[in-house]
Amino acid sequence: MADVLIVLVLLGIAVAGVAVAVRYRRDMRAGRPLPADPSVPYLTIPVFVLLFFIAAAFEEVGWTGYATDPLQERRSALSAALIIGTIGAAWHFIPWLLQNSPVWAAGQALSTVALRVLIVWLYNNTHKSVFAATLFHGMVNVAGFSFPNFGSHYDPVVTGAIAVAVAAVVVAVWGPTTLARRS
Repeated sequence: MADVLIVLVLLGIAVAGVAVAVRYRRDMRAGRPLPADPSVPYLTIPVFVLLFFIAAAFEEVGWTGYATDPLQERRSALSAALIIGTIGAAWHFIPWLLQNSPVWAAGQALSTVALRVLIVWLYNNTHKSVFAATLFHGMVNVAGFSFPNFGSHYDPVVTGAIAVAVAAVVVAVWGPTTLARRS
């Protein structure tokens, strides 16, 4: 389990860095104004970790602890992840749409579904650890709010594309049936 968590932490750091770089480059090319003094909320990150971990725990007890195994008994792990991810995205879609553009909301929905594939993969490879799923979920949220200026440069379209690419690699390597190590 430790090796999977280490890989995920390193992957998360790399994905966040790539997402920030892609967004800044896109904004520069489009002539959008960039903040002269971008601030990263370093002192509030520990508070974010605590709050987002608690919030993620409530979601993951339901999505992962309650719904994932019964779905995987009837369907493949990939199908279970896609079903849960789609329901989760639909649940959040209206609030996203009310606060952001339709493109932002669609990107966030794509990101949510792809990240659910990664959460099910993580869950299946950590001896069904809801804690690992919760930690990953919470840290994804912390990463979004840790972008400069409290997430003002977070772009779910970029994040969604990266998450889909990582999820595709996971499915290709571990297989859609179990998303787990082959014995």
